Amino acid sequence: RLGLQVREGDTVGRRSGNEFGFVMANLNHERDAIALAQRMLEAIAVPFVIDAQAMVITASIGISVAPKDGNSGPALLKSADAALLRAKQAGRNTFRFYSSDMDADAARRLGLESELRNALQRDEMMVFYQPQVSLDSGQMIGMEALLRWNNAKFGSVSPAEFIPIAEESGLIIPIGEWVFRTACMQTRQWLDLGLMPLRVAVNLSARQFRQPNLLTVMRDVLAESGLPANALEIEITESAFIDDVDQAVAICRDLKRIGVKLSLDDFGTGYSSLAYVSRFPFDKLKIDQSFVRDIIENPVNAAIATAAIVMARSLNLMVLAEGVETEAQVSFLRSRRCDAMQGYLFSRPLSAEAFAPLLLGNTHLSIFDQPRENAKTLLLLDDEPNILTSLTRLLRREGYTIMAATSSTQAFEMLARQPAQVVISDQRMPDMSGTEFLSRIRQLYPNTIRMVLTGYTDLESITGAINRGAIYKFLTKPWDDDQLREQIREAFRMAKDLQGAVRPDSAERP
Repeated sequence: RLGLQVREGDTVGRRSGNEFGFVMANLNHERDAIALAQRMLEAIAVPFVIDAQAMVITASIGISVAPKDGNSGPALLKSADAALLRAKQAGRNTFRFYSSDMDADAARRLGLESELRNALQRDEMMVFYQPQVSLDSGQMIGMEALLRWNNAKFGSVSPAEFIPIAEESGLIIPIGEWVFRTACMQTRQWLDLGLMPLRVAVNLSARQFRQPNLLTVMRDVLAESGLPANALEIEITESAFIDDVDQAVAICRDLKRIGVKLSLDDFGTGYSSLAYVSRFPFDKLKIDQSFVRDIIENPVNAAIATAAIVMARSLNLMVLAEGVETEAQVSFLRSRRCDAMQGYLFSRPLSAEAFAPLLLGNTHLSIFDQPRENAKTLLLLDDEPNILTSLTRLLRREGYTIMAATSSTQAFEMLARQPAQVVISDQRMPDMSGTEFLSRIRQLYPNTIRMVLTGYTDLESITGAINRGAIYKFLTKPWDDDQLREQIREAFRMAKDLQGAVRPDSAERP
């Protein structure tokens, strides 16, 4: 019985007459040991039939976790023995961690699972809706249904905490079906009121995806709610099909035959590639919010998001960015031709009652026109306002659109809203050096002309930045007005030549 509870590669051994030991490697999280301990207690508690008589035995389990509780075999065994003693003192037929913090986590998890079993019957579950908005028109094009749980004992419980518990315990099957039914019925009611045509997106967990009667459940939900199949979008994460891709492709094709839309959720957090995604009949790709959060200043995440958009467009997929919270992020995503957004900038997730006024009022996102390509835009970054004032006064008759920032954070936001052909930065600033700032700008906006204007001559860092191509020219303070004006004019001429050189390629991009 015990051997059936462990994974392939785990070790099971007998330490003494009635004592067994287990070694679990490569745990994703310490809490994974909780699920194993529960399974073992349940397996042992099943009565043994001996000579036609049922006998019930129980077990106590002590758990230690490396490296927190020890770095060697003997040390971990000693910690597990101490935890085992505490489990016996607690009344047996239970488990304890060597760490008291883990004990508290385990107790909370068990309590949440117990309360979760009756959450639907007690009407503790609610479905909230978060709008999805077109980045072209600013109009709402749909919404995502999000599950919320407010429990009398634990209060408001985060989905990040209770969804994994529901998944591991199997409770996600009835709960998930309830979410689908509730979301589809609510959307049908909104459509019956003559409101704008919308599509509701509902998450399908890995366990739901693998249930044998998935297609039957989806057909029943659509039939009972009366919602058109093309008004339902099923969101699937990569974890749902990573183990058996061929079977997953077949399931997705069966779902498409029903008429529903499919989207790949949390893109970028797994192992998805162009060849991988192209096998599935997805309609939409959702860029995970972890890449959007700092997209205007993190070149790596900006590159991942941009590559995802290009890949999706090559497959004729719609692209939606999650977790959008600022107008600068919107501008950046629009400049990369992202189709839609979802996030707090437009609206938090709302109850059905609070969501309805958004539909009735035809609320939309203000979309500003993209800056003209031939506008001469100059960004100045210096933490001294008097320097910015002097430079602006010097250059205001040159016909430039001048953006002045006193911090790199402000500068990144300005560039996301309106790209500049020429960027001039001071070297010594509190939050980030000029060379580091310009190095990021080179990765985010490779066609800009970048210059340092500073009174601090750190030749090593400046020379390194110039050699890497991050800086076009190094200028010193105090400056000569005429020379500075001419150097900036030359920078704009270079920017124009560079823009003309890349334009034919950009016109061919999907």
